Amino acid sequence: MTTLKELYAAHFYEAASYHAQRVKLLQNPDLHEYDEDGYETCTHAAMCAEMFITGKVIEHNPSEVVPSKILGKRNQDKISLSALQDNDVNKVDINTLVSLQMCGAAEMLKKYIDIEKYHFKNDNLEETLNSIRHYAKLLIDNRNDVLHRHYMHTQSIRPATAFSYLCQYVDAVYGDNSMEHQYLTGTYSRDASALTELLKRYLSADFDEPENLSIDTYNKQIHKIASKYTALMRSKKQYPNLSLTTDIVTCPKCGKYAFLTRQTEVLATYWEGEPNNSISVLEMFNPSGESEETLQCPICQLEWKDDVLHLYQDIGEIKHLKTHIPPDELSKEFKQYYYSHCN
Repeated sequence: MTTLKELYAAHFYEAASYHAQRVKLLQNPDLHEYDEDGYETCTHAAMCAEMFITGKVIEHNPSEVVPSKILGKRNQDKISLSALQDNDVNKVDINTLVSLQMCGAAEMLKKYIDIEKYHFKNDNLEETLNSIRHYAKLLIDNRNDVLHRHYMHTQSIRPATAFSYLCQYVDAVYGDNSMEHQYLTGTYSRDASALTELLKRYLSADFDEPENLSIDTYNKQIHKIASKYTALMRSKKQYPNLSLTTDIVTCPKCGKYAFLTRQTEVLATYWEGEPNNSISVLEMFNPSGESEETLQCPICQLEWKDDVLHLYQDIGEIKHLKTHIPPDELSKEFKQYYYSHCN
């Protein structure tokens, strides 16, 4: 069976394959997507290289993808990455994995090269690995120029050519029949996305239900929701349409009661175009910057936010038991529901 860290690495290989496919399309002069100046090609080629490198580092040790100074401060990151290495699915936090603050591209590239030089130390591949580093760095540096300075620092080699050389050197290390070849040629695919499979693995794992469950276990979570509501209402004058509601739902992991909290967006206007000569646009936005939906289970400690809730839609549907409860009424509403359904 595929290990957890292999599944997480596959998430990045899927991304690498997607960007490789984009490079192919952008370099086809018969298509309307043809990228004559090479700017978009450079962006996708660099992203392909970066995603490939990140996946390889994860396969070696997931904790290596996060800077040590950050890992020391963020305990949940450390727990989830260690769980991948130990293949302990119950300690994996999907939220953490989809929002990790990873190493910069240059540091990740160095880690990848060091890992592979050690792995292939007896195969006389050091020069080939140095060539991979050279072309990956060239693409990443040019991508940064395109994104941040809107030009490529050097035109001595076209991005498509640099990417072609990178693929050739990767084949020289791993072989043209390897999975690595598929990642960089856009031919890698899965029946289900890697993160979806990882989420399924988490949901199907055995769960040890705590003893002596009572309404007090839920009251602690209700208090946290109420505190968030109080903090949110401090913005009420500035954003009068801002609101928070909570649904009582069935936890998709343990089957016990859980809470799905929704934070509504607010309406705002902004100008689009040149100052003093523009149209006014009405749009929804989230002033808090936090997740708009959060699912929390006090029993199994599951906590999912927007990205994971969206991912779960490919697997199943959350069962809603009671909906649109204002947080200041949640304690009373849950107590009534709890006692009427537990007797």
